[in-house]
Amino acid sequence: MIFAPAPAAPLARSQLLWLAALVLVAQLPLWPYLPPWIAALGSGLVVARLLLPADRPLSTRLRRWLLPLLALVVGIGIRMSFGYFLARDPCVAFLYALVGIKFVETRSPRDGGLLACLALFVALTQFFYGQSIGAAVMALPMVFVFGGALAALREAPAPAAAWRAPLLATARMLLQGVPLAALLFILFPRLAGPLWGAPADTAARTGLSDRMAPGTISELSLSDAVAFRVDFVGRPPPPAQRYWRGPVLSRFDGFEWSALTRIRGGRLAADPSRAIEYTVTMEPNNRPWLFALEHPAGLPRPPIEDVTAAVGPLRSIAILTDDQQLLSNAPVMQAIRYTQRSTISDSFEATGESDARENVQIPRGNPRTRAFAAELRERSRSDRAFIAAVLDYFRTQPFVYTLAPPLLQGDRVDGFLFDTRRGFCEHYAGAFVLLLRAAGIPARVVTGYQGGEINPDGGYMIVRDSDAHAWAEALLDGVWQRVDPTAAVAPSRIERGLGGALPQGEPVPYLARLEDTFLKALRLRWDAVNYQWQRGVVGFNVQRQRDVLRDLGLEAARPWHVVALAGALVFLWGLAILGLARARHVRTDPAVALWSRLCRRLARAGLPRTPSEGPLTYVGRAAARWPQSSEVLQRIGETYAALRYGPSDATRAELIAKLRANIAALPSAMQR
Repeated sequence: MIFAPAPAAPLARSQLLWLAALVLVAQLPLWPYLPPWIAALGSGLVVARLLLPADRPLSTRLRRWLLPLLALVVGIGIRMSFGYFLARDPCVAFLYALVGIKFVETRSPRDGGLLACLALFVALTQFFYGQSIGAAVMALPMVFVFGGALAALREAPAPAAAWRAPLLATARMLLQGVPLAALLFILFPRLAGPLWGAPADTAARTGLSDRMAPGTISELSLSDAVAFRVDFVGRPPPPAQRYWRGPVLSRFDGFEWSALTRIRGGRLAADPSRAIEYTVTMEPNNRPWLFALEHPAGLPRPPIEDVTAAVGPLRSIAILTDDQQLLSNAPVMQAIRYTQRSTISDSFEATGESDARENVQIPRGNPRTRAFAAELRERSRSDRAFIAAVLDYFRTQPFVYTLAPPLLQGDRVDGFLFDTRRGFCEHYAGAFVLLLRAAGIPARVVTGYQGGEINPDGGYMIVRDSDAHAWAEALLDGVWQRVDPTAAVAPSRIERGLGGALPQGEPVPYLARLEDTFLKALRLRWDAVNYQWQRGVVGFNVQRQRDVLRDLGLEAARPWHVVALAGALVFLWGLAILGLARARHVRTDPAVALWSRLCRRLARAGLPRTPSEGPLTYVGRAAARWPQSSEVLQRIGETYAALRYGPSDATRAELIAKLRANIAALPSAMQR
């Protein structure tokens, strides 16, 4: 006798709600990284589908034509919004919208299973943007709802109040799997590089640029985002010596400073014996430059703990240009760590005559600046005296260091020097260099970061976007000399940072403020925890894996020994889990266990039991469905009812045996 399964039913309301929750918790972590219209569309489609009756999905015509057309329109919109398509951000946005479209057309458990897999992949895409503890925490709700959605699709439709059971089951399985995940994390072979990559996003750039116009650095300084963190070997240098060198800008078109396109090799600091050593953990910014204290005494290299014996000699990950800029071999697309040695100095020798020729050119315009430079030049007996006169002009005139300078029109340097006299570091550095060039002194703008905050909870230094800075270099007697005109106007900027230099009432990033508050201390502590997470978990590489194996006494073990040990541990853990499950099953009432087994068999055959349905009613419905087994089913219902509603202890064992025999007498095909 064969009991054929019933045809696939449409999704029940409870199943649809589980899938909606799954899609929404997968989409939520991506909201900060998507255009608002994509975020609203992808999640709005989910909400709109919930407004439709669960038993009345979209018609076949709409599913066949309207939804593909919507996907095409979304793809075109994403292409127009980003300006490109084959890269991380537009592809994630397109997948986000496609999952919403797929939810609209979902109408059967099979569609629900496919949607669950897509939602899981959407949830994983948040790690394209960061692997912090926060990202891991944001993924936990997805894991729980994923388990609940799969349970809802597998089991019979349940009322809305029955949502706790699948979540608890998922939590139990998650706890059981944590030791296995930790074991595989430690013992699984580490890859030397990413398994796969994606094309770079041309618009996904943060931090300093190779161009500087009025307002570019002041806008960046409004951010508390971390640019990089530094671990020093020994005592860090004082604040006045923390100049982190970045892009060097030698071209000026009257409005914007930019870097030269040519690249020539440079010379390292002449006296490496006085160099200090430190390790930089740099956040991704999709740009090729690395940051180091002035001036590099060696090329950056991977930290010792990140290098394995198989790598061989330590190799640099960047080159040094003739203007002392460190350029990495590839744009920084993910957080990287490198060890650097620098000699703290405010000057270095020029590499050749081209330095002077490339850094004296000035465009037309700014006549008052030219005339003022000529006047100062006549009164100055040397280049150094001219520089001192310019700094004295900044120091004695009513200049204001501010993040909100007025807009400049026309000859912008003239307007800044003689009219507004209000600006940020890029205004002072750019005007200073133009004055020197007008006087025939080669000069250029250097951008980077100045300062940094020691985190007392971790002992490392945090350099933020709010520490972005611009200063100048002048070529004097064949030596490039650092000159910071901002220090003449706001010396507290160099000693105390941005928060100690801005006028009262100006907007200052919270973490750049000088006052110590509970919230600031809490954020620094969280940064220390997250930093250790990045180093110990995200940065867990081959060498750290070997260190763990050495601590466990497995340094000399062969690979098959490690595999055998891992297999044995997994087997023992599986036995422990099964033993606990068996013990819990033994403690269960045998009558309830037998009845639950029967209900599962009938549900798989297409006749699920409703939560409010009693045993006699349920077996009566089953007997009507399968009349050939009606007598056996009736006996099962009567026996179970007798067991549940008051048999004596003397007859209980006999009734359980009778119930077991009747269930065994059912056709095995009923299990399908």
